[in-house]
Amino acid sequence: MGLRELPGRPRVAVVYPTPFGKGGIFGGGERYALELARALSRRVPTKLVTFGSSASTEREGELTIHTYEALTYVRDERNNPLSFEIFPGLWDVDVIHCVSWNTLVTDFSILAAKLFGKRIFITDVGGGASATLQRFLPLARWVDGYLLIAEQGGQQFERFRDRWGILYAGIDIERYRPDPALPRRGVLFAGRLLPHKGIDYLIQAIEPGVSLRIVGRPYDPEYLALLQRLSRGRDVTFITDASDEDLIREYRSAVVAVLPSVYTNVYRQYTGLPELLGFTAMEAMACGTPALCTDVGALSEVVVDGVTGFLVPPNDPAALRARIQQLLDDPAYAARLGTAARERIVERFTWEAVAERCLTAYRQTGVPVAVGVGGGG
Repeated sequence: MGLRELPGRPRVAVVYPTPFGKGGIFGGGERYALELARALSRRVPTKLVTFGSSASTEREGELTIHTYEALTYVRDERNNPLSFEIFPGLWDVDVIHCVSWNTLVTDFSILAAKLFGKRIFITDVGGGASATLQRFLPLARWVDGYLLIAEQGGQQFERFRDRWGILYAGIDIERYRPDPALPRRGVLFAGRLLPHKGIDYLIQAIEPGVSLRIVGRPYDPEYLALLQRLSRGRDVTFITDASDEDLIREYRSAVVAVLPSVYTNVYRQYTGLPELLGFTAMEAMACGTPALCTDVGALSEVVVDGVTGFLVPPNDPAALRARIQQLLDDPAYAARLGTAARERIVERFTWEAVAERCLTAYRQTGVPVAVGVGGGG
């Protein structure tokens, strides 16, 4: 790409279209961008670049978070803000790392890297927008590396396999940890209340006398109404305003956490990659809770069937019901699976490990990195 010489401590910008949390979205993609930026900032100068309804700059430890104001959201898609502030915002960095694909934010980031002589990396967390420049310009060929969350997420970059790296995702194992003082009860779903999450199949799987807590923000009023109708006569509780601490308590107190995502939802709409790794399943596992997941996306790269939880076919309430009942009937077995689930997260899925894999990928494309020293961007 005709890149200029880079300093020994490269400055990194992690770029994502929407911010995480209040004023943004409580989603896995948003959280991934934030946590990756946090982990990198403990090693090299890093800033998080994102877009919202108003501009702001925040400092969080070694990390600087720049939120630029979106001029508009193209086709009213929240994940596709338009803002030309991204160009000056990326001028003072050496490495641009976009945590999205098929968005104008990533398109402009690639163009900025091409114009300014920066390294550009892509980690796709799913989703995408309907209006992008990639339809007209060969932007993918200008990317230095595709750092995948999981191998299952790389199909769209198959022709660039020689530029692949696998990052996985991380969990804060100090924050997400078991609490032996909390009694375990019932079933938990945690995540966004959207049709591809398959929550309707989980509700249908719940037997009389079994409690289900559904924790997550509702982003689809029609689907929420459907879930509420299906819940009539069942012991189902909706918690739509849980804080992070509330959610951790839910993870710690559930017998099993269920992620029942589907390729084809109740409305016959198809999602090619409904889950990458399944953040909420990983968080539950870190809290010592076995994960019951459908075998979609890359969930099989996280959950070891019969060891840290179970994998069942999607769109199958009977399969969900059988595994739920097995764990409820045998608390000792559920506890053993939960212990193994925690061990798997600690061994493989921490943000420190993700940051190290990330920095290794930067090195392999010629970016010299001095690891172990932080500093904000």
